[in-house]
Amino acid sequence: MAQNLFSFLTAFVSALLASALIAPLIGVLARRLGIVDRPDGQRKLHSDSVPLTGGPTILLSSIAAVCLTVWWFPDVLQAARGDFRFLIFLFVASVVIVLVGLCDDRFGLRGRQKLLGQFAAACVMVPSGIMIERIQLFGIPIEFGDLSALVTLFWILGAVNALNLIDGVDGLASTTGIVLSLSVAAVTLAMGGRTDGVVTALILAGSLSGFLFYNFPPARMFLGDSGSMLIGLVLGSIALKCSLKQYTAAALVMPTAIWAIPIFDVAMAIVRRKLTGRSIYATDRAHLHHCLLRQGHSGKSLLLIVGTLCSITGLGAFLSVIFNNELLAVMGVATAIALLVVTRSFGHAELKLLTNRVRRFTGSMVLRPGGVEGSPVLHNERVRLHGDHQWEDLWETLTQFADRFGMDGVELMVHVPSVGEEYHAAWQRKSHIELHEAWRSEIPLIVDGFRVGQIKVVGAVGEGSICEWMGDLIGGLRPFELQLIELIKELRERKSPRKAAARAEPGVFQVSQQTGIL
Repeated sequence: MAQNLFSFLTAFVSALLASALIAPLIGVLARRLGIVDRPDGQRKLHSDSVPLTGGPTILLSSIAAVCLTVWWFPDVLQAARGDFRFLIFLFVASVVIVLVGLCDDRFGLRGRQKLLGQFAAACVMVPSGIMIERIQLFGIPIEFGDLSALVTLFWILGAVNALNLIDGVDGLASTTGIVLSLSVAAVTLAMGGRTDGVVTALILAGSLSGFLFYNFPPARMFLGDSGSMLIGLVLGSIALKCSLKQYTAAALVMPTAIWAIPIFDVAMAIVRRKLTGRSIYATDRAHLHHCLLRQGHSGKSLLLIVGTLCSITGLGAFLSVIFNNELLAVMGVATAIALLVVTRSFGHAELKLLTNRVRRFTGSMVLRPGGVEGSPVLHNERVRLHGDHQWEDLWETLTQFADRFGMDGVELMVHVPSVGEEYHAAWQRKSHIELHEAWRSEIPLIVDGFRVGQIKVVGAVGEGSICEWMGDLIGGLRPFELQLIELIKELRERKSPRKAAARAEPGVFQVSQQTGIL
């Protein structure tokens, strides 16, 4: 036992030292190759270019730590003999994900392209021995059968993207990765798991700890996509591997509980984007760390808050193993998420959006279609996702326009991430036309050359010339456009004084290619 503890300590310390020594060298190389994060004044608000070194640093330092630990303690990976393929597949998948991340850091891949690279790395891990064939939830077995490979792919992809999306503040993904790694190691030990899983988790924690020297606020290096995706891949694979008993997926509650906070962040991002008419690949400043920043938390206190939340879920998973009670893991997750939602720190607006959509769908199932022009409004929903600016008057102008032109529905999305403002509203009334006879238009809102949101309108085609009718329709939006320009100008003067010196140019509406008569 003492030898195991010494091997664990060696794995952690050697990874930490290797990472601390390798990171500056990778940083120099990254600058020469142009793999840096440049500020853009919108989402990336840091002042100078910062090298993106996380992926290569963590990968190389982990390899060095594995070699040193195995050389010093030849029997530490004895449990992996006969199943050495897991470590080999994990190494190959790690190389793939780092290369994909470096391409994204250097050239900027599209969301689908990056997802394809993540999918390739996940496919490498499927035959490695972590196939989720069945799970057991509160004693109830669930067999996946032919869907086992697909479920495994979804798990790995979810783990990769959970850490990728949470990486938006100096040191956050590194700190989260450390807490999750230590949680996985603790749960594996508590389950009487194999030492190779513990060693791998501790090596990742050590590598991240060494990198945190340079990534701690104010950061001199960033993880980049190569680093954050690598953390997700390795941790997701290890957590799944260490939760398997005799290599059959007997339980999935433990790794899910450990990952609860990153998973919740991803889930809320999907809800927020889909229910406000955006692509799930769209970027915004509405993740957990962005919300905490807007509430006045500094970098260090933010790391402490997120680290504490992840520790609560990790502790719940650990206690559930100790007392053989999965309910403790669920209680840990529920406690952490409730703290965020009840205090309105994160998730409250997204859950309100989801509730509105469910209520709207339920109403559409029980209300009879029909009605005539001027019939009662079915719903008029407004949700302030983020910020404190007053958008109600602007929304009132838009709904008055919709009513005057006989629209059946209108939706407004204001999205100004540089100053932390997001507002969504939807208005609909009983329609006197069939769905296939309606026309739809998505109109982006452009002010000063920047997109600040969009509106969607749905209605029946007017009488007479369609060109004249559409011209009158666009002309009717002029008061709304002028009001929007004034609001954005006021917002920038209040929240971005340095940018207020430049006088705003007139805004422009651009009709998307989806506009047309259906």
